[in-house]
Formats: sequence, structure tokens, C-alpha cells
Amino acid sequence: MDKRKAAFRQAISCLPPIRRAQLERLDRPEDIEELRFRAGQPPAAKTAVGERPLPLEAVTSAELREMLSRAAQYSVHSYTDSLRHGFLTLSGGHRLGICGTAAEEDGRVIGVRGLSSINLRIAHQAEDLQAQIARWIGTDEPQSALLLSPPGYGKTTLLREWVRYFSDRGFTAAIADERSEIAALADGVPQLAVGRCTDVMEGCSKWQAAVMLLKTMSPALLALDEITAPEDAKAVSLCTHCGTAVIACAHAAGLDDLRQRPIYRELLALGAFHQAVIIEKRDGQRVYRMERWEETKC
Repeated sequence: MDKRKAAFRQAISCLPPIRRAQLERLDRPEDIEELRFRAGQPPAAKTAVGERPLPLEAVTSAELREMLSRAAQYSVHSYTDSLRHGFLTLSGGHRLGICGTAAEEDGRVIGVRGLSSINLRIAHQAEDLQAQIARWIGTDEPQSALLLSPPGYGKTTLLREWVRYFSDRGFTAAIADERSEIAALADGVPQLAVGRCTDVMEGCSKWQAAVMLLKTMSPALLALDEITAPEDAKAVSLCTHCGTAVIACAHAAGLDDLRQRPIYRELLALGAFHQAVIIEKRDGQRVYRMERWEETKC
């Protein structure tokens, strides 16, 4: 729990001092996965059992602007590429998501102005998942797997631990960390444990990172976070043809939901994945279920 409390304190360090002091007094901060700040409403904390408002004064528009400025170290223009996608990655792999009025240019979103809400997602290790992963895969060589769940169920956390499991057993692993939240490099050093044999390429598209990692690092396992675009699926295909195992995430409640989406049907057709892990929630607890791909009807 001490590590989760430390992660919470690190994440809220970007907030204005008064708000930070209020949040430091909360009970059981280690249970908080996200903090939501919406203009005109009190802050809310999201845990595994859902979102609840906190007994604090309402958030103001000026406070939202200050939060973003502080998170960007008072150099918002330096984070233009990230912010036009609606987020900013913080030290430690924590992520600040933003909403408001989109600014467009030539039909393309170039930023967000007039902030209406901010979501501070707190990154953390989940070392207890190592035992779960060991039960699934034993000591075999890395195999490809797709991690499935709705948003906010912990796919990225499981992906990180999956990489660490094989990396610490001597298999060369690589991470295409597009949003800098899997390993969270700082001066080249991962701030989140990803294993002793892991190489990380961050800050570029998954396709670009996959091409570079496959050519230069020869990984036995390559990790890609959310598969959301045809180019991401193309990266999976490239790994498959190179004989590299892939661990990736997809937004889906399960296999039936996955098959309803064209981009994922293409992934299934590739035959790239040997197994799927479905993450569910029951009574506020995460439940992990493994299904072998050959046991499913694709």
C-alpha cells in the first residue's frame, strides 16, 4: 500500500497547493485510481467500485487552467502534440486528460480551449498480478495475447506486468509506449518497473515504434497499448511476420463484443493472438479470465 500512496502523492503534485493539501488528507488514497475535476462541481474520486464526489468546494474554471499550466510546467505550448489528443503524460506515468471546447484548423483538432473538466489518472504497479500471470502461462516462451476490457479496468497495468514477467526471466522485451504511460521514461530510465530485459520506444506512433524496435532490438515480446486504428493493427501484423510475440490491449467487454468491430475482426483474421485475457468487475473487484484463442470461434 505504501507504493500506491506514494504514487498518489506523486500524481497530485501537479495540482495547486491548496487543492493538493485537501487531497492529502483523504482516507485510503491508495484506493483512488482517478481524480475528476469538473468546472462548477466538487472534485470526485474514482475507485474500483465507482466514482464518488468529495466533500470539497467546487472546482472553478480558473483552477482548471492553473492545473493544466502547472502540469505542463508553465509551458503548455511544449505539449501541443499531446494536448491535441486530449491528454498530457506526467512524471511517473500519470496522465492528465482534458475536456472543453476543441480548437480546429483545417478540420483537424489542434488543441482544447475553455477547459470544462480534467481527469487525473494515477499510474501504479500491481505486483500481485505476477502470480496470476504465472498460473496462466507457466514458464513457456512468450506467446501473443490480447487484453480485453472496457476503459478504466486496468489493461495497461496488466500489460506492464505481463512484460515484466517475461523480461525478468531473461526474454528480451520491447514496449511501443506511444503515450509514455507504460514505462514512463525519465532521463531514459523507466519510472515504472517493466523488467530488466526491456527496451522502450516512446513518444511516437505504435507503428513507427514497432518498426524501429523490430529492426534494432530483436525482441521476443513486443507490447502495444490500445489498438484503436488500422495502423496499430498493421504494427501487430508486422510483429507476427517477424516471429515476435505481441501483447496488446483492446476496448471490448469480451470476445463477442470484440468481433463486432471491424478493426478487431482484422486482428482475429491475422491469427496473431493465441489467447485473450478478459478483465471484468464483480462486487467492486477486478476478475481476470483467460481464454485460449484456439478455443474461441473467430
